[in-house]
Amino acid sequence: MDRFALAPAAIFDGERLREAHAAVVEGERVVGVEAVGALPEGMEVRELPGCTLLPGLIDCHTHLSDWMLPAFLAAGVTAVRDTGNDLAWILRRRERTRADPMAGPDILCCGPLLDGSAAFWPHIGRSHTDAAAIRRSVDEMAERGMDAVKLYVHLTTEQIGAAATQADQRGLPLLAHLGPSVDLATAVSAGVREVQHLTGCVHHVEGWRTNVDEVAASAASLARAGVAQCPTLVVWDRLCRLNDTAFRHDRRDRWVHPEISAVWQRFPHRTGDVADRLDRQRSVNTMKRVLGALAGAGCTVIAGSDAPFPHLVPGFSLHDELSLLVDAGLEPAAALASATSVAADHLGLADYGRIRAGSIADMVAVGGHPLEDICVLSDVRLVLRRGRIVNFEALGATAAQLFARPADDPFSRLMIDFAEPAAGRG
Repeated sequence: MDRFALAPAAIFDGERLREAHAAVVEGERVVGVEAVGALPEGMEVRELPGCTLLPGLIDCHTHLSDWMLPAFLAAGVTAVRDTGNDLAWILRRRERTRADPMAGPDILCCGPLLDGSAAFWPHIGRSHTDAAAIRRSVDEMAERGMDAVKLYVHLTTEQIGAAATQADQRGLPLLAHLGPSVDLATAVSAGVREVQHLTGCVHHVEGWRTNVDEVAASAASLARAGVAQCPTLVVWDRLCRLNDTAFRHDRRDRWVHPEISAVWQRFPHRTGDVADRLDRQRSVNTMKRVLGALAGAGCTVIAGSDAPFPHLVPGFSLHDELSLLVDAGLEPAAALASATSVAADHLGLADYGRIRAGSIADMVAVGGHPLEDICVLSDVRLVLRRGRIVNFEALGATAAQLFARPADDPFSRLMIDFAEPAAGRG
C-alpha cells in the first residue's frame, strides 16, 4: 500500500497543536506525524493550506436513523454512540458501517433504553417491573454485544443498583438519564459513572432554580468518583429556541430528511406558555454555569448532540455543542478533546480520537484555527475515513436517495408520532 501525507497549516492531534507537521497514512492507519521538511522525497503530499487537521470527531449521544449517516461523515464525525434505539435495528446498522466505512460512521450502541415500569419512549425503550427483570435485560445486552447500557428516567434506586451490579459483572459500561425520583448522589453510590444531560445536577424544566454553588460544592466528589458528564447543551438550547427564525435559514438542513424537517416545525415544545419558554432559556444559561463548575473541578466531559431532535443536524450539531461547551467556560482545546481524545478514552476506543502512529486514519480538515475560533469547525474542507478521502458529492447523492424513501426506521417513527397532537409517549 502506498503511503501519503496530509500537510495542513496545523494539526490538533487530540491533545496538542503541532504546526509544520504532516500526518502520514498507509492503508487504514496513521503511521506517523512528521515534520513537513522530514518527509521522504517522492511521497505523495496533499497540501491543506490554511487548514487545521483534527482526529475524526466522536458524537457520544445520538439516536440513529438511516438518513443521518451521510450527514455525519459530511461533518467529519466518524464515530458515534447510539444511546437508545431498537435492538435488532441498531445491530444491523453497526454491522453495515463496519463492513463499509463509507456508508457512515463507526457505531457504538446501547440497545433499547432500560426503563422502569412504564417506558417513556415505547418505540426504543423497554419496561421493567423489578430488579430481577432489569438484571435479565443487562445480561441480554451483554450477550447481544452491546457496547454499553443506558438507564432511563422511571427506574427505582433498587433497579439502578441491580443494573449497575450486573453491568459491572458483565463488563458493560453504564450510563444514565436520571429521573426525578433518584438523586445523583444515590445513583453514583449505586454505580452510575456517566450521566446524560446534566440530570441530577440541573432540572431541565426549572433548571434556572438550581443552586449552582451547591453543585460546585459537590463537583470535586463527583470528579473523584470518576463520574463523566455528557451534557448535550445543544439539545436544550434548541428546545428553548424552536421559534428562532435563524433555523429556517440553516443551509445545513440539506442533510435532513424532509419528513423530519417537517416534524421539527410541528414539535410540541414550539407552542405553549411564553413564560415557560423563557424559563427554559434561563435554564440553559444555568446549565452552562453548572457545567463550568463541574469541568473546573476535574469532571470528565464528553461531547454529544442528541441528534436528531429539532434543529440538530446530524454531525454539524456536534460542532454547535462544542461551541456551547466553550461558551460554558471550557478552553477550546478541552472542547475539542471532549469529541476526540477524551471521548475515545472514555468509550474505550484506543485507536480513535488521536492523530498518532497506529491510530485509525479518520481525520477532518477545517478551514481556519478552531483553537482560536471554535466556530470554524463547520467549515469542513476534507474528511478522511479509514484512510480514504470522502467524496462529498457521493454523500449528497446517497442522502438524496435516502430522502426519497419514507423515514420509517424506529427513531424516525418516534419523532413523527411524538409530533402528532394525538400521540402519547407511554
